[in-house]
Amino acid sequence: MAKQEMKTKAENFFSGLSPYEIRRKLYNLFFKNRKPKRTLKQKTKTTIFIWTMLALPLLNLLVFWVYVNIDSILMAFQNVDYANGGVEYWTLDNFKEIHRMFTEKTPGYDMIRYGINTMIYWMIGTLWSIPHSILLTYVFHKKLRGTKFFRVVLYLPSIICAVVLVGIFEAFISAKGVLGTLMTEVFGASRVPAWFQEAEYANPMLFLYSFFFGFAGHYILFSGAMAKISKEVQEAAVLDGVNMWQELWSIYIPLMWPTISMTIVTSFAGIFGATGCILLLTPNVTETFTFGYWIYDQVRRYQSYYIPSALGLLFTLVAYPLCLLVRRLVTSFYQDVE
Repeated sequence: MAKQEMKTKAENFFSGLSPYEIRRKLYNLFFKNRKPKRTLKQKTKTTIFIWTMLALPLLNLLVFWVYVNIDSILMAFQNVDYANGGVEYWTLDNFKEIHRMFTEKTPGYDMIRYGINTMIYWMIGTLWSIPHSILLTYVFHKKLRGTKFFRVVLYLPSIICAVVLVGIFEAFISAKGVLGTLMTEVFGASRVPAWFQEAEYANPMLFLYSFFFGFAGHYILFSGAMAKISKEVQEAAVLDGVNMWQELWSIYIPLMWPTISMTIVTSFAGIFGATGCILLLTPNVTETFTFGYWIYDQVRRYQSYYIPSALGLLFTLVAYPLCLLVRRLVTSFYQDVE
């Protein structure tokens, strides 16, 4: 009896209604009093997504840059009293020790030699690499015959893993390699030196390695800058009858100058950190050390943090005003070029 009444009520409820009205009544019956779900605004969703993507880089910045650098600045003014149980104390003795290491002959350390090595690597990476990369980029950009082949050949070393590339280089110059065979069988040399074990030859071979394999990064930057130059500008230069040297010097370099100047400034920022492939080739030959590798070696081998921190702080105090001066100088060229 009850089922019959419910069926009658339902038939009366939906009688004379269109399918659309039936769906609307059913919706109101089941969902009208339900609270709507709270949804985030699109702006809030975008903000959450951005901060989620930035979380890991920000953490990396805070831990490995902010914390490390602040801690190294503090350690520059600290040392350890091992006689009293390894208690840290504040002192300026680290800077006095650095002054003594530069002015006096210290057994085991040759800071002047390290400084000379550092400047040579910096000159290879700046005075040689930047102009050379600009010329190479221009030649490749002109798409002369054979440029695709040479582009692959010159850029290939930067793709290969550094350990593999070092192994190839060592095999090439070894006694059984191409260079060793030429020296003994063609030029009649009595022996082939152990290039990276003998201090007399280690530095020249490291410089040679950096000379040939140290410009790929600049090439990538300059290629991107040169690719942005308008084709209309290039065509106008051709119609004006300029030769390749005039085109490079008067058109390409001014238009690329923001990228070139940035590269020059960053090279001066790392002037005291310039180094070669010492860790893989001559990790224990002290005559090949640079400032940067000496600091690394002190931390790795002796767990010495305080004097390296003080030396790094001094380099920062010298490099910072130097960078500002160089930046002011290089940005004074081609001021109307954007």
